[in-house]
Amino acid sequence: MRILLRVLSPVLGVALAAAGALLAAVVVRHWSGRGWPVRADWSSVDRPVLLVGACLAVGGLFLLVVASRAGARQVPLDDPADGVRVVTTPTSLARVVGHRVRAEDGVLDASVTASRRRVRVRATSRLHDEATLRPRLLEVAEAAVADLPMPVRPKVSVVVISPKDRP
Repeated sequence: MRILLRVLSPVLGVALAAAGALLAAVVVRHWSGRGWPVRADWSSVDRPVLLVGACLAVGGLFLLVVASRAGARQVPLDDPADGVRVVTTPTSLARVVGHRVRAEDGVLDASVTASRRRVRVRATSRLHDEATLRPRLLEVAEAAVADLPMPVRPKVSVVVISPKDRP
């Protein structure tokens, strides 16, 4: 189903954009006085026809943009050899960092989100306050990212939620 959507969306986008462009070309050609072989009962200079053509063109371009953004997100890793490309997903990167952070003493739970540019760690602790635990977790998370063969290191941020921090 996913592959069908990835193929169908750009095809529909191109078709809608082409239909809108064709309709706009018919209107411009008619306005220029050169005419176009159209049916006599359908006027190509009517405002609704022009609006439909513009809506079709904009709709087609919108579908093209949506289809281009629908690709799988990937985090590049160092290439081991020429012609070999290695990538991972942001979910895998978040799992690696999350396992290391959750293994630390005093961490009750941790939520990690990752992207190509940033890794965000949100840890919960009942034993330590943020001032005590945050530097250690930041070091652990940065070490986990540094252990991966990544050409560009994402920025790591850590937030610790602790009942000891609340007044």
